Amino acid sequence: MEDVQSMSPSQMTLLHPPLCSHHSKPLEFYCTDCKTPICVNCTIMDHKEWEGKHKPINISDAFQTFKKTSSTLEKSAQHFINKLEGGLKAVIHNATKLQQNKDTCLIDIDNHVEEIFKKVKQKRDKMKNEVETIYKRKKKVNDVKMDEFKAILSDIKTKLSFLNQLLKSDEGTAMQSSETVITALKDRINELPKTEPDDNGEIYYFINKQQMTSLRQCAIGTVKDLRAADCLTLEGEESVIKDQTIIVKIVKTDEHEKYANQLKATWTQPTGETNISQIQEDDNGDYFVTGKFTSPGVCKLDVSADDEPINQSPMTIKVEGGRLVNTIHINATYIRDVVKCEDDSLLVSCWTNEMLKYKQSGEYIGKVTLPQGVRVNKMYKMKNGNIAFSDCNVNKPIRICNMNGQLIKTISEGVQNTPRSIHVDETSNVLYAASDWSSSCVYMFDMNNGKTIKTIGSQGTKEGQMSHVTDVTLTNQGHLLVLEYSNSRLQLFNNEGRFIKLLVEAGDEDGKVNSPRAVVVDEDDNIIISSQHKLQLFSSDGTFIKRIDKPEDRINYPEGLSIISYHPRRLAVANGDNTVKIFNY
Repeated sequence: MEDVQSMSPSQMTLLHPPLCSHHSKPLEFYCTDCKTPICVNCTIMDHKEWEGKHKPINISDAFQTFKKTSSTLEKSAQHFINKLEGGLKAVIHNATKLQQNKDTCLIDIDNHVEEIFKKVKQKRDKMKNEVETIYKRKKKVNDVKMDEFKAILSDIKTKLSFLNQLLKSDEGTAMQSSETVITALKDRINELPKTEPDDNGEIYYFINKQQMTSLRQCAIGTVKDLRAADCLTLEGEESVIKDQTIIVKIVKTDEHEKYANQLKATWTQPTGETNISQIQEDDNGDYFVTGKFTSPGVCKLDVSADDEPINQSPMTIKVEGGRLVNTIHINATYIRDVVKCEDDSLLVSCWTNEMLKYKQSGEYIGKVTLPQGVRVNKMYKMKNGNIAFSDCNVNKPIRICNMNGQLIKTISEGVQNTPRSIHVDETSNVLYAASDWSSSCVYMFDMNNGKTIKTIGSQGTKEGQMSHVTDVTLTNQGHLLVLEYSNSRLQLFNNEGRFIKLLVEAGDEDGKVNSPRAVVVDEDDNIIISSQHKLQLFSSDGTFIKRIDKPEDRINYPEGLSIISYHPRRLAVANGDNTVKIFNY
């Protein structure tokens, strides 16, 4: 009792809390800020610090606001639920589809691999059958040869045994049968067949190195009976001239051991005479055959390996009576130059605005017509089909035209001395030109802008000097060859114009030149020079090789040269008698 009496009012309130006026229920909760009792069932207190008390709010209005807010939230939540359910449904569908696709792919892969296995097994069985077929055929050949050898050995041994018995018998008995036995033994020995096997005893399986990328075609390999003849091919020129040595190569087309004693070569001369030729081997281990023919016509070369003809055998080769193949009569007054076109026809310049076109057989097939007043002198056929040419008119520049006769570029504009002979280095885009008769030097022009890069040489007779340059060309190494009319010589310079050496000197005898007109270089860097009445072939260092023409071919001041073929080696010459002569060399 005393404890109760000593309690404070707030403590007494805890023992007897006030009741809510609406519900008659105790106010069991208090505001944490002001300790005012609150009924959580019906009243929301809006605490206003500036009022210093709690202000009651109408419960009905608050509930309506709550319902409205809840309805809005419910709609929003349902919208997101619908979207999530739709997304979940799509994900589940994708999962099912993914599983189905996986199963389908695995089945397709298994089916495809099974099909590949099936085809590979079929190919394997086929190759095994091929091996068995080849083996049986080869074994039959060997068995026949084996039985033949055994029968012959048995027969010879029997005859030798009988001969030995006769030798042990008395002389009278031996002499009665000796002639018969000896004759029979000799006949058998003379009938002895070749002792080499009729078959090489070889079967090869070649693995297809592309098998991993070619399984769809099951190209995993092939089986075949490989003969030495299958691995060799003849390669040689189609024509030669009589008394010329020809070399025919025997080219290996597969990695397979071949020996010269397996090979046999037979020449058939144009006369029908045949002779066996020795198979020779070079330093690289390659085989070749040589031959020489004294009569014109057609010869034939048969090469066999193990008595089987190799690829391209027999090879036929035309033997021509002389080096002069054809003479084309040109319908013009002056013939200045000749070049070969892409279609193997010949284009001839003749100091007019027309370049005449002929087949190598001599048939006229057309012309390239340039503007009036142009007089085409020397020409150079470029790889793009265009033609660089010099003009005979005084102080005219070098120009470039196409095969329609359209002038498309000018080189050497403003040069006082008319350029004569020309050569284009298409790699460095530089044009070399020999000046006219009044000056002795070589010009270097930039093909891009047409301007002069530099001049090479000066007037004189010393080495490195020049006098009346008639032609220029380049070696396969890019060095400059300068041919001089007045000094009658051929000099070698580097592509910058520095003198290197004198290659060919002046003179009337073979190996020297007199008033030379043109020079050309072939693919082997051999040099051909035309002078007043002959054509000569030199090596790249100026060593004389041979004279190409004969006096009866009537070479007369030939102005232009052009290599028109390498197999066979052929040269076109713009001759001074208004013809183009074609020579083998």
